[in-house]
Amino acid sequence: MSRWPALLAAAVLACGCASVEQEFTQVKDAWQGAAYDEVVQRWGAPARSATLSDGRQTHTWISQEAPVSGGGPSVGVGVFGGSGGGGVGVGIGFPFGMSVNRASCERTLTFEDDAVVDQAWSGDPGYCSFFKRKP
Repeated sequence: MSRWPALLAAAVLACGCASVEQEFTQVKDAWQGAAYDEVVQRWGAPARSATLSDGRQTHTWISQEAPVSGGGPSVGVGVFGGSGGGGVGVGIGFPFGMSVNRASCERTLTFEDDAVVDQAWSGDPGYCSFFKRKP
């Protein structure tokens, strides 16, 4: 019986990851065939561009999650318990002197005849899912 909470948590976590990956794949696939002007209208100017030996154009967009504002310390309180005991934990975090890895998403799209024909995306799938194509 004591294994059920851990198994349930693992199943929920696995389902959550699968849905993030599925949404990411749908977002990426929706850009196939998009015109360059539509991509620029949605994402802005690319960070870098190149022409391949076969004449196709590649353009790369790089985005990074905005830093969290506030500047003050963060406080967390947790209550825990189980058979035979319990307690309260308090944690305080200070933002100075620490770097936080923010989520990023890099998208390189290859265009032929002004349409996306190939894509390479890297970064956090959850964050990359924000770059949806508008219908």
